[in-house]
Amino acid sequence: MKAAAPPSPARPLPPLERYPQRLERQLSPFDAGVTGVLSYLRPLLGRPRSWGGDLGFVRRVRAAEATLPADLAACLALLPDLRRRSRKLQARMTEAGCAPILALLVRITREVLGQDPYDVQIAAVWSLMRGEIAEMRTGEGKSLTAALGAAALALCGRRVHVLTVNDYLAARDARHFAPLFARIGLTSGCIEESAQPGARAAIYRCDIVFSASKNVVFDYLRDQTGPVADRLGGLGSKLAALVPAGAAGSPLLQGLDAVIVDEADSVMIDQAATPFILSGGEAAMGGLDEAVFRRAIDLALRLTDGRDYHSHAGRRRVTLTEEGKLWLGEWAGAEAGLLAVAPVRDHIVSQALTALHLLQRDRDYLVEDGKVQIIDESTGRVMPDRQWSDGLHQLVEIKEGLEPGAIRTTLGRITFQRFFPRYRHLCGMTGTARTAARELWETYGLAVRRVLPRRPDQRLWAPVEIHATAAAKWQAVGLKVRALNARDIPVLIGTRTVGASRDCSAALHALGIDHHVLNAEEVAREAMIVALAGEPGQVTVATNMAGRGTDIVLSDRARAAGGLHVILTELHEDRRIDLQLAGRCGRQGDPGHVHRVLGLEDGLFTSEPARLRRLALALHRIAPVRVVYLLLLLIQHRQARRASGARRRLQKYERERERSLALSGALE
Repeated sequence: MKAAAPPSPARPLPPLERYPQRLERQLSPFDAGVTGVLSYLRPLLGRPRSWGGDLGFVRRVRAAEATLPADLAACLALLPDLRRRSRKLQARMTEAGCAPILALLVRITREVLGQDPYDVQIAAVWSLMRGEIAEMRTGEGKSLTAALGAAALALCGRRVHVLTVNDYLAARDARHFAPLFARIGLTSGCIEESAQPGARAAIYRCDIVFSASKNVVFDYLRDQTGPVADRLGGLGSKLAALVPAGAAGSPLLQGLDAVIVDEADSVMIDQAATPFILSGGEAAMGGLDEAVFRRAIDLALRLTDGRDYHSHAGRRRVTLTEEGKLWLGEWAGAEAGLLAVAPVRDHIVSQALTALHLLQRDRDYLVEDGKVQIIDESTGRVMPDRQWSDGLHQLVEIKEGLEPGAIRTTLGRITFQRFFPRYRHLCGMTGTARTAARELWETYGLAVRRVLPRRPDQRLWAPVEIHATAAAKWQAVGLKVRALNARDIPVLIGTRTVGASRDCSAALHALGIDHHVLNAEEVAREAMIVALAGEPGQVTVATNMAGRGTDIVLSDRARAAGGLHVILTELHEDRRIDLQLAGRCGRQGDPGHVHRVLGLEDGLFTSEPARLRRLALALHRIAPVRVVYLLLLLIQHRQARRASGARRRLQKYERERERSLALSGALE
């Protein structure tokens, strides 16, 4: 019997609303303060209860699935009527209305992809449709959950963006789930960094769009600052609807209707304070030429830490002391130019000090093809389209012996903290959301819903090892890997920086251990390395690139040998990142082990007073390992709180800046 053709996709947006988005909340300082206090009190009022496979909505879906026709073509024939009835659910999602949608999607997914969604995945989809953050343990199938959630929202008449942390994951999921969307009459596409504007505009007209978050943010800024900006909201959008599309230029995006954020805590918390700056084509040096930058570096080299300036490594910034400012003022004398202006001089020299002493090669950036490429610490990936602002990037280029690039005109600027609340329907998923639940609620108004795992956790945690020196740590890692390798056990070694991955690789080479290295320098080989990582005897050294969205599938032999063993060689600023890396093993009931081999020369101490490391060394000699480990956890907690405070200050600054610029228009 010939299968029925999929129904043609209906246009989900009203004709007079081409660019839907939610109006940004305008909080006064008092309102913001009250919201902050309530965010701390909210846990005392009770958290959303955890959901499992026995949820009432799941039973509704399974019951509705049992009533569907046995033939797939007959199921597809139900779609047009279901889509018409589903439009009413945009205003209010109800169990009775959404259960038939999920039942049909589950059935079609089983037939088209050969994947049978689990009950816990259906529960997570319901959480997404309600506008929550679903916390699903690593390996529970977040990719399929996001695809089902996107399809369900699209069938309800929404345009859906599925955003994740990088292009690799977005392209992978877009390819895998395209047949499912096509079968139910939904169009889909993927925005990649290399896509041209014409192709981007066409993809954004699809019902479901996959992309890395940064791509959509920059395209949104292009719309908000481009020639169509005055026709995107209010009366302008209504009048523009009367003009044929393309007659006077069209925006790239089709608005901010609905979004599912994969790895939500990484995108919405770890990267929340990173401003996305859209630059123009013309240089805007404003007198900041190469000679000024080089002179600033020369001055910075003459200053003494502790006397002329204070370093704040945790915040990547430097503050000049009064003595340092006085010395710079005496040097300026009768000099002409920008460096003769005290505020400008102090700022540029502070930036030079930051470039010289706080930004480290192979930790904060790489030098490739004669360019400085920034590394995102939370993902371990290069961000080729980003630059540090206020001349800092140019100062780093001079530090590395490169020709400094031009400072470009800033056309638009926005952070994730202000971007995501503009979506009409905001939801997401991650494996580590509860520790960030307060901040997610305060910043985005999102509740965190824990979804219980389908199978019990079989992951085992080995006792912590702590070594006094980096050399001793890498030697211990090498010996541990050699013992595991002899038993055909696959091993994943997590490192914090590119430099650390090189040090680990050198230690393994010294012991004759074959291995792969996955870091920001090896992006082209990522898919191949990940595909091999679950094979018996494979050893993989990886930065945080392997910590999110990476599905390491175990072979039967590797599973029988004991599963994947993950070795954490350093604590990160936030424990969530460590848990993500540990989550590469023990997925869906598989066996797995987590080893923590740490050192007292790790980067955790870089931003802390020297006395803390001296205390750790003293405890290491006289106290049990667990006491030293407790100190490390306290330092980690201190750094996480410091980062959270920086994000809160940025949010406050954005609100104040918006009020001060209210008369001149939108902030971006």
